[in-house]
Amino acid sequence: MAEVQPVRLPRSMDKDADAAVELSPARDRLRTAIAALTSAQRDLEDATAPVRRLDAVLGEAERLKRELACARDEDQAALGRWIAQGGGGDRPQPSAATVAADASLGELAPEVRAVASALPAARAAQEAAAERVRLAAAERDAALHAVTVEAATFAAGELTEALNRALAVEAKILSLREALSAQTNGLAAAEKISAALRQAKAAAGVPRSADVGRRLLELLSHDSTAAL
Repeated sequence: MAEVQPVRLPRSMDKDADAAVELSPARDRLRTAIAALTSAQRDLEDATAPVRRLDAVLGEAERLKRELACARDEDQAALGRWIAQGGGGDRPQPSAATVAADASLGELAPEVRAVASALPAARAAQEAAAERVRLAAAERDAALHAVTVEAATFAAGELTEALNRALAVEAKILSLREALSAQTNGLAAAEKISAALRQAKAAAGVPRSADVGRRLLELLSHDSTAAL
């Protein structure tokens, strides 16, 4: 038997009819929560961009500081060798790399000071946006869980109907077996009916896959109309 897959509820061409047919209160809550989470995530992206740009300036300043430190170490080593060799000739001067790194760092200094002033507020805005995402995600998950319970409850009702239909068929078979058992010459046939009933039950079964549930949760995380 084919595996049951999560499906989306059917859509009509009438949007108002869609809302009436598709969305229970739980699904309407989930739709609202999904939209709120999407909005909060966009706000977080917007709040994160300034922090990245400010951090990039600080990162460049740190790179120049390391470059300058390495260049000065080389300059000092060259000066030490010059002294060790008796100080003949011209005294070693700062290298071109040292001069360039020092100049670049000086040019960047005003921006570094501006970043230091702006970064606390930018980080606070980012953290506030991240907290809104956390709260929106928690609400989305709670709404999603409510929809899964609703979907499972509806499916359980279908299960009850299916079981009742199967039990009704079994009741007819049992009634026939009992009628035959009441006849002295019907016992053999009654036993064959019992064997057929056992065989039918043993042959019944459908594939069971945890993927069905996982896929439904994934669909519901962004589509409030997904159904089991």
